[in-house]
Amino acid sequence: MPSDALQGAAIAKLAAQRGYKTASTIMVNNPYGQGFLDVFSKAFAAEGGKILESVMYNPSQTVFDSEVEKVAAPKPEFVLLVGYPETGSLILRSAYQRGYLKSTNWLMSEGLMTEKLAEMVGKDSSGKYIVAGMQGIAPDQTAGGAAFEAFRQKFIKACGREPGIFCASSYDAMAVVALAAAEAGSFNGTSIRDHMRSVSNPEGVEVSDIGQAMKLIAEGKEINYQGASGEITFDDHGDVSAAYIVWTMADDGSITYGQKIAV
Repeated sequence: MPSDALQGAAIAKLAAQRGYKTASTIMVNNPYGQGFLDVFSKAFAAEGGKILESVMYNPSQTVFDSEVEKVAAPKPEFVLLVGYPETGSLILRSAYQRGYLKSTNWLMSEGLMTEKLAEMVGKDSSGKYIVAGMQGIAPDQTAGGAAFEAFRQKFIKACGREPGIFCASSYDAMAVVALAAAEAGSFNGTSIRDHMRSVSNPEGVEVSDIGQAMKLIAEGKEINYQGASGEITFDDHGDVSAAYIVWTMADDGSITYGQKIAV
C-alpha cells in the first residue's frame, strides 16, 4: 500500500482545489492517525490552509460528543475524519445529532470507505441514510487499468463479490514476493527482499499476469511486474507511489467514485 503520507498530501490538495482555507481534524490516536495528521498539517499549511482544532481520540471510545463539539464549534470550512468504521460511525452519528453534518463539510480517509458505514451511522427521520452524499479520499483502485479489471473479474468469480479497497494491493504484495522468490531461486527472506525491486521496477518485460511472469523468469528474462493496484515501483525507502480518487456515499449506501487526484 502507498504511504499515508501521500494520502495526507492528496487530501490537502483536494481541500485547496475546493477553496478551503480552514479545517479541523478528528483522528484515531494510533500510528495511522498520528502520521496522517503530521503530513496533512504540513501539506495543508503549504497550501495556505489553517487548522483550527485538532482532536486525537482513543480507539476504544464509544461516546464522542465533546470531541465533535470541539472540532466543529469553531466553524471550519471542513472537518477531516481519519479512523475506522466502528468509531467513525459513532462520530458521524454524534455530529448529525448535533447538527454539524449540515453546517460543516466533512471529508473522510480510506479507513472509513465501506458500504457498511451507511447502515452503521443509520438513517434520518425520512428514512434516508445520514451519510448519503458525504465524501472521502482513497487510493485509486482503477489505476491498474486492464490489470485491475482482469484481477477484478477473477476475484468476483472466486469470491462472489467486488474486491475491497485493499484486495488488489494484497494480491500484488503476494505476487511481488512470489516473483522475487522465483527470480532469486530461494525462499530465504533476504534473497526475496533483494529481488523485490528487480521484478517490479522499470526495465524488463512489462507483465501483469503472474503465470506469464513466472515463465519469463524461468527463461532468464528480466520482468517489470505491472500490478493490479497500479504501477509498482519501490523508492529508496521501499514505498510505492499512488493515485488517489474521491469516493462518495450514494443515496442507497453504496460507494461511487469521482475526481482523481495526482500527488
